[in-house]
Amino acid sequence: MFGPTDFQQYVPTNHAEQRMAQRNLSFEDIRFVLEHGEKLHRAGAVFFHLGKCNIPKTQRRQVGRLEGTIVVLSRDLPLILTVYRNRQGGLGHVKRKSARSRYATKYAW
Repeated sequence: MFGPTDFQQYVPTNHAEQRMAQRNLSFEDIRFVLEHGEKLHRAGAVFFHLGKCNIPKTQRRQVGRLEGTIVVLSRDLPLILTVYRNRQGGLGHVKRKSARSRYATKYAW
């Protein structure tokens, strides 16, 4: 797993670039979410959720619009899979996901 401090290594997929454009998010915004957001491993991916409590009080005015932003990273490769916002219950949505990927094999033969 690549760490959030290695942001320069992450490459957004075409889907992620499209979603970033639709949601008016820059790479600086994504970097901020990776540095300050809460990290969760769910469904074979790594989720970074930026809640209101994760934003430093001195920066709330500048980056308050990022509240509820979720960045989904690949667990195995340095890829940004998608980006979305869910201000109401975003973290709860992620926490309810399965801890394992449904595509993972149960047995290694």
